[in-house]
Amino acid sequence: MTILLNYRPVPRQPTGIGVYANGVLPALQDLPHLLVPGGEEGTASQRLKRLLWTQLELPRLAKRHKASLIFTPAPEGYLGPQTTPQVVMVHDLRPISHPERSFQSLYFRSWVPPLLRSCRHVLTNSQFTAREIQRCTGLPDSSITVTPLGYDDQAFKPGLALPGSQERPYLLHVGQAYPHKNLRRLVQAFAQEAVRYPELRLVLAGKPHPTETPVLQAMVRELGQQQRVEFRTYVPYSELPDLYRGALAFFYPSLWEGFGLPILEAMACGTPVITSRGSGTQEVAGDAAILVDPNNTSTLAYAVRQLAEQSELASQLRLRGLERARHYSWSQTAAATRAVLSQQLG
Repeated sequence: MTILLNYRPVPRQPTGIGVYANGVLPALQDLPHLLVPGGEEGTASQRLKRLLWTQLELPRLAKRHKASLIFTPAPEGYLGPQTTPQVVMVHDLRPISHPERSFQSLYFRSWVPPLLRSCRHVLTNSQFTAREIQRCTGLPDSSITVTPLGYDDQAFKPGLALPGSQERPYLLHVGQAYPHKNLRRLVQAFAQEAVRYPELRLVLAGKPHPTETPVLQAMVRELGQQQRVEFRTYVPYSELPDLYRGALAFFYPSLWEGFGLPILEAMACGTPVITSRGSGTQEVAGDAAILVDPNNTSTLAYAVRQLAEQSELASQLRLRGLERARHYSWSQTAAATRAVLSQQLG
């Protein structure tokens, strides 16, 4: 029996979905398999072409190679008669809960719920997202398995900070600047505290968003913080650990997350974390982070003061974060994913 690993949705520059897909791939390749590689840029036109390929060619490819199961590490797959059963991984349903005017939101609202109902089994990364899947699809518990994400413990670990980071300390956010990342309030909170801490900087690292990033850049200019707020584009995976280790704190004030992998990576590097109450962020962080109301800018600003002035609190959060991170690993995620697929094959 062969499993078709549909990695077409994995982009050339991996972020959440790609990091997960690559993290579990070695274990899945131990199964009899056929790998369909990814490597796209992630443009809207490529997504549309991939959707057509998934609907028309994916089931034909599986049939041609006599695959017994299709696994896609993202919520993508074909609708209609399930000639080859499918298992998909759902990282979050944010485009349904926080829709934008985008092809992605349209796809999630119209395509994903019926796809999940037609799949043989659904994987997801948190209990929070599992409940959201059930709310949107009505699937029973038996159709969903939670496999929390992991991190590369050979790369993300405590170490020396970047030269100069102590002289010019910075708060860090990692992730594409989607509106739900709540970066407008983060910028406002930083600006409130900028006078109090003249050496402090804010680094926003991640792929730009076509509409949100220009708004953020204009806000930074209006607040007079151009010299202290740095916009970095996509940071290569190999450079992320140093970026985390150099930060005074990692700030992740999202309004909504299925999991929040950067929280885990920052904790593993020994970086204090500030993140949101609710959604997947609180589930991942537990008691190892400062939890804030993401809708309250003053609360975000106060968290900045706590980390800047209370060195003992920062030390406690480092220790708690390191301990929390030890409960997660790609080997555990990969083993759980392989176990589910093996069960569905058998």
